[in-house]
Amino acid sequence: MSRNIIYKLLGAFIILAAVVLWILSLTVPETFGFFSLAWAGVIICGGLGLILLLQGTFQKNLSTIKKLKIWFGIALIVCGILCLVSELAIKDSLVIPIIALVVAVGLVITILATGGKKWDEGDNHKVGYKNYHQRKAEEEKDNKTND
Repeated sequence: MSRNIIYKLLGAFIILAAVVLWILSLTVPETFGFFSLAWAGVIICGGLGLILLLQGTFQKNLSTIKKLKIWFGIALIVCGILCLVSELAIKDSLVIPIIALVVAVGLVITILATGGKKWDEGDNHKVGYKNYHQRKAEEEKDNKTND
């Protein structure tokens, strides 16, 4: 059994709930008439974005994969915000600051989740690293002392 099954099931249930509500809005408009495709987009994009954000924050992975999940989550949340803007007709002057706030929060979460690690941090950044020439010189020195 996959250890990511909770995230997968939660994502599937979010999509299922949005689709069921959308179908109910078409079949029973007097009760669920308020629900539209834009609301389904808000639920799906926002929910899946939050799941990816949580995965990127709490799973133990390479820092590149963590950052990728966090930024895809932020992108989905921004798509959810755009669906919400189209549904609620929020003022245009508020849209870009809200998106900028979400991106800034994503940047902070990325830094906290990865500990500020670079994606290309290699052995040469570790203390005591010796390059090829230094290792070769030590090998020759060891060979001379062993002879």
